[in-house]
Amino acid sequence: MSSSHSTALAKVEDRLTRFAADPTWQRLWLSLESHNWRSLAIVPAGETSSIDLVHALAAVAWHQRSTSVIVADLRTIGLPTLATAREELRRRVGGGDRVLIGMNSLEVNPTSATIARDADKAVLCVFLGRTSRAQLRDTVRELGIQRCLGSIVIRTNGR
Repeated sequence: MSSSHSTALAKVEDRLTRFAADPTWQRLWLSLESHNWRSLAIVPAGETSSIDLVHALAAVAWHQRSTSVIVADLRTIGLPTLATAREELRRRVGGGDRVLIGMNSLEVNPTSATIARDADKAVLCVFLGRTSRAQLRDTVRELGIQRCLGSIVIRTNGR
C-alpha cells in the first residue's frame, strides 16, 4: 500500500469517526434503527449520490452496535446487472444482515427506483440549495410514501 493511499484511508476513517461521535448522527441512527427493516435505501432527491451518508450511518452503527452493517454501493448498477444486484441484496437480507443502500438519485440512475422499492424502507436525502421541491415530490411519488421513513436534510456549501 502506498503512503498516499494510507493517508487517504486515514482521512476517511477520521471523518467517519467524527460522524460516529456526533450526537446528531447518533440520534438519527437510533431513530432509523428503531424501525423494522433489514434493508434501508438512502435515496437522494435531485442529481446527486447518497454514498457519503450511507458510510456515515454505517460508522455510527458500528460504534453503537459493535457489529457491522453492510454498505451496498449501488450507484452505478445498470439494467444488465440489476437482477444480480437485487438477488445479492435478497441473499444478504435473507441471511440476517442489515444493509444500508447507497445510490444515485432516480434522475441519474433509473435502476435506483427499483432497488429502493425492493428495500424494506427508504430515507430521502434533501440537499439544501440543490434539491428542488419538484425533485423531492417526484422521488416520493415514485417510491411511494408508505415506504419512506422520513428525510435527512443536508446543508451544502456552507449554507
